[in-house]
Amino acid sequence: MIEPPARGAPTDGRSVDGAADEQDRQAGGGWVDGLVADRPEPDRDGMPPSDADWLRILGAATTVPDHGGLRPWRFALIAGEGRHAFGDALVAGLEALRGDGLPDSVVAKMRGKAFAAPCAVMVIASPDLTSNVPEWEQLASASCTGYAMVLAATALGYGAVWKSAPVLESGPVRSLFALTEDESLLGWVNFGTPGRPRRKRAVPVSVDLDRLVSVIGSDGRILGGRVGR
Repeated sequence: MIEPPARGAPTDGRSVDGAADEQDRQAGGGWVDGLVADRPEPDRDGMPPSDADWLRILGAATTVPDHGGLRPWRFALIAGEGRHAFGDALVAGLEALRGDGLPDSVVAKMRGKAFAAPCAVMVIASPDLTSNVPEWEQLASASCTGYAMVLAATALGYGAVWKSAPVLESGPVRSLFALTEDESLLGWVNFGTPGRPRRKRAVPVSVDLDRLVSVIGSDGRILGGRVGR
């Protein structure tokens, strides 16, 4: 398990008295390595997180940046028989978009999304449109909760992956999660004991930060140029 640096701990690689602390620097580096490493997906036939771990995973989701402290999000846990209701809603949403008479294979693929893991958490954006905080900031905060849950579950030894489908805005799916007019579904995160890696990257991906990042000042270049991931 990779533990993040303690809150309030120096992050510049130096101890409190200003002396270089190589051990702390390496620990912080290991935490960052964990962020960029490949993360396992859950085994569809595995076990869900324990109650104690659920509290930690969902608690981590509530620590995301949140301008105004609005908590413009909520969650819906999908587990057990709930997966059948979710699968039915996904299929009904698909038929609402594309009509009846779809091939059995297409219907089965959509329904199977509900059973890809022992459990899942739907991420629901619930903005407060009466607030002075712009709606886009509230949606960004809600989006962060999904990533926070993935990272927390991974750190606790579970497989976790964020999923979506083109039917999330359909009537049947919105109805299942009792969405208000202003709410929207941002996808769901599958959880469970980790399964076997489905695939490995054949070649490490190289990210050219000079193409992605604009630098205000200096000579316009990111120190180090390209980074491997």
